[in-house]
Amino acid sequence: MIPPIPVTRDQVKVLSVVKQGLHQPDSDLKRIIERIGLLQMDSVSVVARSHYLVMLARAGLYAPADLDALLDSGFLFETWAHAMCQLPAAHYPWYHAYIQQKQLKESNWQIDRLDMDMQPIIEQVLATIRERGPMSSKDFQSERRGEGGWWNWKPTKVALEYLFDRGELMVSHRVKFQRYYDLSERVLARHPCKLDKTIEDFRHWTIARGLRHIGIGTSNQVADYYRQYKRDAAGMLSDMLKQGEALPVEVAGWDDPAFIHRDDLALLQRVQAGEFQPSRTSFLSPFDNLFWDRDRDEMLWDFFYRIEIYTPKAKRVHGYYVMPILHGSELVGRIDPKVDRKAKRLICHNLHLERGVKLNAALIRGLIGAFEQFMAFHGCEDFELGRCNRAPLERRLRKHFGC
Repeated sequence: MIPPIPVTRDQVKVLSVVKQGLHQPDSDLKRIIERIGLLQMDSVSVVARSHYLVMLARAGLYAPADLDALLDSGFLFETWAHAMCQLPAAHYPWYHAYIQQKQLKESNWQIDRLDMDMQPIIEQVLATIRERGPMSSKDFQSERRGEGGWWNWKPTKVALEYLFDRGELMVSHRVKFQRYYDLSERVLARHPCKLDKTIEDFRHWTIARGLRHIGIGTSNQVADYYRQYKRDAAGMLSDMLKQGEALPVEVAGWDDPAFIHRDDLALLQRVQAGEFQPSRTSFLSPFDNLFWDRDRDEMLWDFFYRIEIYTPKAKRVHGYYVMPILHGSELVGRIDPKVDRKAKRLICHNLHLERGVKLNAALIRGLIGAFEQFMAFHGCEDFELGRCNRAPLERRLRKHFGC
């Protein structure tokens, strides 16, 4: 049995930041997505939607239309992964195996929760898209029925989601975030692939890739990346240890066993040698891949995070759309931003630095640069600052931005 590799928490932090591509900007959007594996989608738009922000933190300034084009061209596809996500189309064969498995287990899915016969509607929706091409839920006209239903969605919307979940439809493209569905064979024709993976291939693939994407983690943390069962992840990692694909790691201060993929050992050694000294300052989407696992956030960064959108206003601590601040390899604070698009103004309702974070010249410069980049990305010309829990920082920001 290989003895565990001793690592410090600081080394795990640096490795995590490097694996996630947050240590230096990369203008190649395809390479970023391949590096992090998937982009979580979310509809909240008080600032740019989440997947655009995830890319901003890694690419620097870029054109959002370039990211949209990756779905339109077939380089990306959408499916349920960590949540609803966009993934490289090259990964579809593994998800096809998963979708096939779901069909066997969930033949009745959720359609029996509507008090009506859904089968004719499902057949009509599929036939209409087959004839007309990509369509959105708004293109179908039908009435909402029933009390409660499945979120009281109109029946054709339920049919679209049912067919999407079964793999008969895929997202062809989006227009102003609205999804357009088309037959899977037509979407996949833009990026042909061999559908030859099994459900066992899928399970191993998600655990191996999850480990590669986070760098070092416990079995529960690895399972969370692609939202796999924790029990299955523990068994899979045990097998990977026996085969030498995963290596044991002992993280100072952690009680649970941790792992690293063998292909990342050389990178860890470079981290331990001090080759990487991350210094960038970025505002991270609430749904950024770096800190999906809330338990890991606390184990690694001592960072307790909640987005607070669903918290009653009177009980919010940091604000509505809380974005963590990454400075180097540390989560040093959080902001609550909003873009006033008509006034072209970025409003920071609250800027909060964590207790114990030293306010120095490098951090101030980093925060100013991050705000300037955020403003440029959103087309903002003015900056408005609300609360700030560090008076010297507040004075510097108000002087710099003239607010």
